[in-house]
Amino acid sequence: MTTSEQQKQLLLQTDRMASLGQLAAGIAHELNNPIGYILSNLGSFQIYLAVFKQLIRLYQTQAQCTPGTAEFLQLQRQINELQQQENIDFLLKDCEDLLADSVAGAIRMKDLVLDLRRFSHPDHADMQPVALIPLLESTIRLARNEFKAHIQIKRDFCEYEPVVIAQAAALSQVFVNMLLNAAQAIGQAQGTIRISVRQDNHRVLIAVADSGPGIRQEHLQQIFEPFFTTKDVGKGTGLGLSICHTIVKQHGGELSVQPTSALGGAEFLLSLPQAPTDR
Repeated sequence: MTTSEQQKQLLLQTDRMASLGQLAAGIAHELNNPIGYILSNLGSFQIYLAVFKQLIRLYQTQAQCTPGTAEFLQLQRQINELQQQENIDFLLKDCEDLLADSVAGAIRMKDLVLDLRRFSHPDHADMQPVALIPLLESTIRLARNEFKAHIQIKRDFCEYEPVVIAQAAALSQVFVNMLLNAAQAIGQAQGTIRISVRQDNHRVLIAVADSGPGIRQEHLQQIFEPFFTTKDVGKGTGLGLSICHTIVKQHGGELSVQPTSALGGAEFLLSLPQAPTDR
C-alpha cells in the first residue's frame, strides 16, 4: 500500500471514529434501555420462580401421599391457598410477556452491536454484493438517538431489494454522515428527514432530504471540498462530505446536492451502480 493510500485509509478511519464518537451517547442510550428492562424482568422472574418452586414442592409432596388422606387434603388446601394468594394464572401469563420483552430487547442489542461492528470495522475485503435497504436501516438504528423525538424519519423505499457492489462499512459511513448532517441542519426544531430509494437504468438512486434551512448558493461549489464546513467552530472538521464524495467515487457512483428540496432543506443525491443480476 502506497503512502497516499495509507493516508486515505487513515482519514477514512479517523472520520469513522469521529462519527462513532458523536453517536456514542445515543448508542449507549440505545443499549441501556433494553439492558434496563431485561434486568427488571429478571428481577420479576426471580420472585416468580420462588413461588413456582414452592408450588412444585407442594405438588411433589402431595404426589407421595395417598389420595383422600388428611395429609393429602391438607396439602391440597395449601396448594389452593397459594394459587389464590399468588394468582398463579397471572404470574404464568406475565412470565410469557416478560420473556417476549426480554428476547426482543436482547435481539435489539444484538442488532445494534452488529451494526456497530459493521460500521466501525475497517474494510479490507474486495467489493461484494450488499443489500442496500438493510444497510440503510442499520444506519438509521445507529443514528436514531440523534433524531430523538423531534425529527421524523420518512422512508420512501422501492418494493424490491436493490443490491449494489460495495464495501459495507464504507457505504454505511456515507449514510451516517448524510443523516447526521441532515439532523444537524434541522437542529432542535421539529423536522423531517426523508430517505428515498429508486432504480433507474441499472443504477440505484438514494436521496436524503431534510426540512432544515437548506444550503446557501455561495457554498454549493465548496460543499465537497476538504475542511470546508458551515458548522460552528468545534462542531465539524469539514472532512465528512469530502470523504463521502471520495468513497462514492471509489464505488463508481456519484454524489451531488440540491440546495433546497420539497421539504425545504437540502437534498443529497447518491447514485450507485446496481449489482449485475444473473439471467
